[in-house]
Amino acid sequence: MFVNTLSKMQQDLRFLTAAEREQLALTAWNSLGDGSDPAVSQQLDPGGIELALQRDGELESGETSAITSEKFLQCTRR
Repeated sequence: MFVNTLSKMQQDLRFLTAAEREQLALTAWNSLGDGSDPAVSQQLDPGGIELALQRDGELESGETSAITSEKFLQCTRR
């Protein structure tokens, strides 16, 4: 049941504005908590979290710049 819901949500993302997708991403990120909930933290990839935090720091500092989702998909489809 949840898989169908997740699949539908993924399809519906294309109808959201960039600002709405950003808000959704922040809501999803914040829903993971601060790492103090073992039930949540056991399901997370520590390397993936570290990479996301590193990338966020690079974006915040201006060391790197963001790319569009279209560019991301082009780069990852190769």
